[in-house]
This record gives sequence, C-alpha cells and structure tokens, in this order.
Amino acid sequence: MNASVADRFTRAIGAAIGLGLVAALIVAARPAGGHGGVLPASLRFTAELDGAVMVEPAAPRPLLASGSMRPGNHASGAMTITNQTGETLAVRLRAKPSSTALDGTAQVRLTSGGRVLADGTLQALRQGTAEAIRLQPGGSAPVRVLAWIPAEVETGYEGRQVAVALEPVEETLP
Repeated sequence: MNASVADRFTRAIGAAIGLGLVAALIVAARPAGGHGGVLPASLRFTAELDGAVMVEPAAPRPLLASGSMRPGNHASGAMTITNQTGETLAVRLRAKPSSTALDGTAQVRLTSGGRVLADGTLQALRQGTAEAIRLQPGGSAPVRVLAWIPAEVETGYEGRQVAVALEPVEETLP
C-alpha cells in the first residue's frame, strides 16, 4: 500500500469517527420525550382540627404527600374522622388549597366505607364533598384520599406546589 492510499484510508476512518461522535452528541443533547424534561408538580394534603370532629393525622402532619407528580402518577393517603360530640353528625370535607395553580388539573377522589364522597377536580372540592359521612356520637370513619394528574394533561402543572387543607363541615342530624 503506498502512502497516498494509506493517507486517504486514515482520513476516511477519521471522518467516520467524527461523524459518529457528532451524531452521538446530537442524540444525547435532545430533550427527553414525554414529561421527563419538565419540573413535576406536588400536592400535600393535611386535615384541619375542628372542635366537633377529631381528625388523625391532624395538621401539620400530612395525610398525603405526593412527591414528584407528573401526568399519569397517583398519590394516596388516609385519615380517620371521629365525632367528639354527643350528637349524630353529617360530616362533609371541603378543600382549602394554598393556590389555584392545580385547581382544574389535579383530580381528587375521597372515599369512606366503600362510598365515593367526592370525585372530580381540586377546584370542585372547594365546594365540599357531595356525600356526607354519618357519624354517631363517638363514632369514627376512615377516609381515603387519591390524587392524580390525568395522563392526557400536557401542560399547566409544571413546578406547581399546592398545599391542600381538608376542612370538616358538620351538620347536626336528628
């Protein structure tokens, strides 16, 4: 092999390696697909204490802390509500979020004893649960909270952090 053929062969190999490195750099620098390249949201639910109703865990301890939440992720938590009065109560729960940032995006379902108390947006839960929990004097009921951002959501949740206080609202029953 003469010097000019060897020189051309070396240049061709060098060019191929260079093009391969450029292609690898372009692929590595490309943003991640899906929701991986954006800041996640977070939800933190606590339950407020009330003179008529005791809740466990009570604020400031969270009953649900979502951590990093992206579309399609779910977070769940639970609490127990106890009637501290001598009367039968119908107890509804109302959300008091720290901001409106996830109102129409975050979905929340509250259940107790196999019944759905609320199932909708965080914004709808500001009005209170559709169903009430009936508690006899001294009686208790578990409440499960499930929160998520629907998988089809593409924007509007990025970096949002919302603290939600669940407030009991009681009505005395005959």
